[in-house]
Amino acid sequence: MSSTSKKKVAAVGAAAVAAVLALSAVPAHAGTQQGRFTFKVSAPYYKKTDTNGTFTGQVNMAGTVGRPAAMAWSFRTSPAVQAIATGRMTCKAGHMQLPYSDNHKDIAVNYFWHSSVPNNRRNKNYTLYGNCTFRVKVGDKAGTANLGFTFNYSLFDGITPPSLAAQQSTSAEDTPYASDLKIAYDS
Repeated sequence: MSSTSKKKVAAVGAAAVAAVLALSAVPAHAGTQQGRFTFKVSAPYYKKTDTNGTFTGQVNMAGTVGRPAAMAWSFRTSPAVQAIATGRMTCKAGHMQLPYSDNHKDIAVNYFWHSSVPNNRRNKNYTLYGNCTFRVKVGDKAGTANLGFTFNYSLFDGITPPSLAAQQSTSAEDTPYASDLKIAYDS
């Protein structure tokens, strides 16, 4: 095979891979490690916007010293996700460490989903997760979208030994929040 032919095959192959990845809705956080956000008196609020939507979290750290605190959160799908939706969504949120759940059926895709996770204690690691399913149409293809997110967090009490506090920090590559949009196309 000549070098010109090899270059053409490589270009066609790269274009085909790009098309497949675009149609299969590659996760926005593919290849990243998920870190942890630590709520503090000086940092009581978290916000992250990605291709799938905007997530926020907040804790009244100053007002809950010495007691468990609620972590209020919200999520709204992005305009790009709303543009491909053809139906309403069903959403469920849960927690890995606390007895918490929040469920909504038959809500608009642009719904401002919000809730609060009660009884968060200081110096413990937590993970909130959520998932929404809804019908979509991308080009001429119809299917079912599955949009999930996770948020890893903790609350800092201000007296944790420096070694533990350093372990809770995140780098630019680690993000406490990650979302993933997968589409199962109809046959």
